Amino acid sequence: MKYFLLTGLACLYAADPVGPRIGIIDSYGAHSFSTEKLRKELKVAEGDPLPPSKGDLEELLIGIKGIARANVEAICCEQGKAIFYIGVEERGRPHLDIREEPKNETLVMPEDVTAMYNRLIAAIAEATRVGETSEDWSQGYALMQNLEARLVQMRLPAMAEDQQKILREILREGADPDDRRVAATVLGYGPKSQAIIEDLQLALRDPDQEVRAAALRSLAPLASYARKHPEAEIRVLTTWFVEMLNSVAWKDRMNAMNLLIELTAERDEKLIRHMKERGIPALAEMAQWKHLPHALPAYILLGRVADLSEQEIQDTWSANQREDTIKKIRKKLKA
Repeated sequence: MKYFLLTGLACLYAADPVGPRIGIIDSYGAHSFSTEKLRKELKVAEGDPLPPSKGDLEELLIGIKGIARANVEAICCEQGKAIFYIGVEERGRPHLDIREEPKNETLVMPEDVTAMYNRLIAAIAEATRVGETSEDWSQGYALMQNLEARLVQMRLPAMAEDQQKILREILREGADPDDRRVAATVLGYGPKSQAIIEDLQLALRDPDQEVRAAALRSLAPLASYARKHPEAEIRVLTTWFVEMLNSVAWKDRMNAMNLLIELTAERDEKLIRHMKERGIPALAEMAQWKHLPHALPAYILLGRVADLSEQEIQDTWSANQREDTIKKIRKKLKA
């Protein structure tokens, strides 16, 4: 299994005393505005140092008539430079519905759960450093190839079962997004109950994108398990995975695409139909991104929705026929 993409620019700061520079500028969610228009509004250009304030840039975008939300993201790396994404959500367009911020400040994560979570994050970081990131999803939760990480993960099912009441309350109602992120991670190892799955699905609309990412990571193995084990009588709705393709947050989109690559491998008819109804414009846009590793998942998904064979998808990509193929797919699907 592929691990979810992470942003990281520390290497770029070390490489350039001025700070990371922009190698590529791309956009998403902009139907009425070109990337060039948005770039000019923000006064950013390829080759420039990264702007110092993400928040200021997003405020500028939200000030443009017709834009409801905005997100700018710098991702590592393209030939030693940052990939700079400008994401916008236009009013009246498909978007990811975000729920209101939970406000219960009395809910506090148990210290032993926090400590175990911190051990897990440290073990995953080390596993990533040594290149041992493959995962086994057969149990309905992630078990990494790396032994240290796997040993920590194997302790989580018992903890999740023992602490499930407080974990579920925190995920639904806790005011602290860090605690909600921990809860979303640990609950993925809990009992395979429909109630927990529904809590995790609610967390896909959490106002904090790190909570959404943690919930998606937990739901990914559960969705795979539910598909392969109908006797378990659990159901993971794939609706929200598709809706995340329209999120203003870059990480939501990439995480959703990586999961949908796994879930559409067998061309599930219902999921493909929902992607056709709600995901074509977003996928077509992302499939044309300049940074090929980021564009490829969208291109694969677009090809599967259009009923191209895996060989056709691979051949047209390798032959640099991406633009023509996307046009043909959009015409075929009338999107």
